[in-house]
Amino acid sequence: MKLHVAAAAVSVTAISTLLLTAGPASAHPYDGKDPYRSGCAASKVYTGKKASLKNEVGDSLGTIRLYYSRRCGTNWGEARVSKHATGQITVSTSSKSRSFTYRAGNGGHHWGNMVYAPSGVCAKATGSVTNGIGRANKGSGTTGKACG
Repeated sequence: MKLHVAAAAVSVTAISTLLLTAGPASAHPYDGKDPYRSGCAASKVYTGKKASLKNEVGDSLGTIRLYYSRRCGTNWGEARVSKHATGQITVSTSSKSRSFTYRAGNGGHHWGNMVYAPSGVCAKATGSVTNGIGRANKGSGTTGKACG
């Protein structure tokens, strides 16, 4: 009886290890990477998709824009906010997304991680911003979709 329990434990461990190392089938080497460190931003083009990061009464606390790398086939979002603001940038397609949390600094220019979205795949960027305490100092926005 103990032999069967041990064998079952080994099987569960082996399966868990296999699942953790295999990763999602849709993963691409550029997914989750920094567009500037990877060199992908060298061929960036603005998709024409942007949104204001607005608080609950409609005041703009910044903007988010969606970019595409022709060389890498990737998308990412870039936010322009107060240099004191913090927040998050998420870029997503219909099948995956990647997020990046930014801290105050960098002159208020922040960018998220990339998602591989080659020709024909649509992507959008969502951003959030916090620039102080209270609801009036929190905003968010989502760009329209761009299809490569």
